[in-house]
Amino acid sequence: MVYNAMKLFMEINPQLFDDCSHEYTEQQNSAASREASRERRWAAITEQANRRKAANGTAGTGAGGPPGRTIPNPMPRLDEVDAAEDNQKRLDSLKLQDGDRRDRRPEVHDRQNSVGSARSQR
Repeated sequence: MVYNAMKLFMEINPQLFDDCSHEYTEQQNSAASREASRERRWAAITEQANRRKAANGTAGTGAGGPPGRTIPNPMPRLDEVDAAEDNQKRLDSLKLQDGDRRDRRPEVHDRQNSVGSARSQR
């Protein structure tokens, strides 16, 4: 499928196809240097962050990676706790409303499609 699309592209506009394939080849050849440049920039950003932390009087963690690799706070925030409690209360109220259904014995048609009844019939 990809081959057919590339062949069609080459037949429709050979000059643009050559330009795109040449650019792709150059991009692939320079991938290692781009990665090295990216690493140098991350190191410079990390160093700058550490200097700012030191200037503000806090110790640096030395995390040398992209943002988003920080250790999450294990303590949930207050609004998260409130939301969880609210959700639990809603769930409990739903269980109370369904209490009469749990106490009754399932009817014959309710039990016919259950996995347990199929196994017990064997």
